[in-house]
Amino acid sequence: MKKLYTRLFGSAALAIALGLSSACSKEPPPQPPVVINLNNPAPLTQKPAPPAENQNAKAQTQQTVAASAHAAAAQPCHNEFPAQIRQEHAPNTPCLDMESMDEASFFNMQIHEMALQLMRNFRTEPGPDGPIAVATFVDLNNLYRTSPFGRYLAEQLMGELQRAGFNVVEIRKTESIMIKPKFGEYGLSRDVQEIAQESSASYILAGTYVTRGRYIMVNARLISNQNNIVASSGLKILRRDPFLDKMLWPTATPSAGQAVRIPVKELGQMSDIKILSES
Repeated sequence: MKKLYTRLFGSAALAIALGLSSACSKEPPPQPPVVINLNNPAPLTQKPAPPAENQNAKAQTQQTVAASAHAAAAQPCHNEFPAQIRQEHAPNTPCLDMESMDEASFFNMQIHEMALQLMRNFRTEPGPDGPIAVATFVDLNNLYRTSPFGRYLAEQLMGELQRAGFNVVEIRKTESIMIKPKFGEYGLSRDVQEIAQESSASYILAGTYVTRGRYIMVNARLISNQNNIVASSGLKILRRDPFLDKMLWPTATPSAGQAVRIPVKELGQMSDIKILSES
């Protein structure tokens, strides 16, 4: 009985060995050629080339999609000033996330866009060719009334123009550094007795704002100091929020008094601006 089992197991093992050897000796079936794209490590099976018309349509579609994506991505960024501005900004500046932006940063971005409008809408290339003096933005209904909102608009636009490469005049600069004990050192003033009595500017940046309901309409313009022609303008409509409501208060109007004239000269011609004194 043991001999019978031994013979059966030996025959089965021999049959399995013969089957494996015969399977290994067979050649693998032919495979289609594989094309390796050097720009894409994944192997691609070779396919017949599509007609030329389909290729052109596909290329046009890809270009259209790419252009649309680029325009959509660039729309909220405004990271670069237009070509007429002499100083180039870094092209790889990341876009700002508007959803996570706080109210103050969003307000600064709106002012930045207004500066872009002023540069794009300038009448001639490459932009203002002379110094620019910046005036406080005032209430449209009273051109002598202003607020922290109007003063900050002028302050921020002054920096935007300077960063764009233009010469900006600071008319509040004192003739010397003033040192006041226990307070500090001062280089800016609104006291007409302390500031420089003469400035030189080719353009004046002035603007107005008006509030209506939930909105604040802001207009800015660059005015030629030579002939009073508006050389450029910009507009922004801001939605009011708690931050801007606080910026709009308190409003202030200087009391009537004798006007003090600070000449702003252009090419040797005298052109005066008035600074009202509260004294």
